[in-house]
Amino acid sequence: MAGDPLAILDVAALERQTGGDTSLRNEIVRMFLEDCPLRVEAIAASIAAGDAVALASSSHMLKGSAAYLKAGTVRDCAAELERCARDARLADASAALDRLRAAVKDLLPELQKLNA
Repeated sequence: MAGDPLAILDVAALERQTGGDTSLRNEIVRMFLEDCPLRVEAIAASIAAGDAVALASSSHMLKGSAAYLKAGTVRDCAAELERCARDARLADASAALDRLRAAVKDLLPELQKLNA
């Protein structure tokens, strides 16, 4: 997916969000690194089960976390999955999940570098 670096992770916006507090930023990044893979798997499981309510919930949580982190592409992909759930378009959710996984694959190494 490797697109606009600011869409993947806007580090300057994240620094503003955390007031330049490196320990706060590192804690937020650490929590996201732990939680994101779990959320993606919950999204995948809800799609496989045809559970729109669980899909909406997991997608919404990931969208909020990504938005706070200033990870625009992941946020947008999660929002797309949330819309699929709300609009009962579960047939579209698998392709949206593929886009989310690609966005996460781009984001996680950037976060790991940031927290190194």
